[in-house]
Amino acid sequence: MGGMKNTNTGGYALLDVILAVAIFAIAVTGLVGFIQRIGETSSAFARDRQIQYGIEAAVAEAKSKPVREMTAEVYDELLDVTYSTTVESLELNNGEGAELKDVYTLTVTASFLDDGGEQLEKAELFIHQPEKR
Repeated sequence: MGGMKNTNTGGYALLDVILAVAIFAIAVTGLVGFIQRIGETSSAFARDRQIQYGIEAAVAEAKSKPVREMTAEVYDELLDVTYSTTVESLELNNGEGAELKDVYTLTVTASFLDDGGEQLEKAELFIHQPEKR
């Protein structure tokens, strides 16, 4: 009786290997999907950051121009974003009833499409710039 071997354990070992491979495959598939979502989110954040840089650049460029030349529209083909700048006269007083002259609101608007449809991002800046005649 000492010479008899149990041959049934080989079948269970094969089942264990198949089960382990299946679990590993499911885990890898989930991990790959997760990494893809991280990459997509990173791309979206990078695009948003580039749009913010574009808004900052449009503000800097517009406020260096004379008031009558501040209104403009620029299309960025790389990001598929339209930047619009507008300027409006702002009526303010100095607290003593005297009107402040040559104060304007500069608005930069970035409009673009994403998964949620058309998006608008704005920046407003109050500027004082005497009109050059």
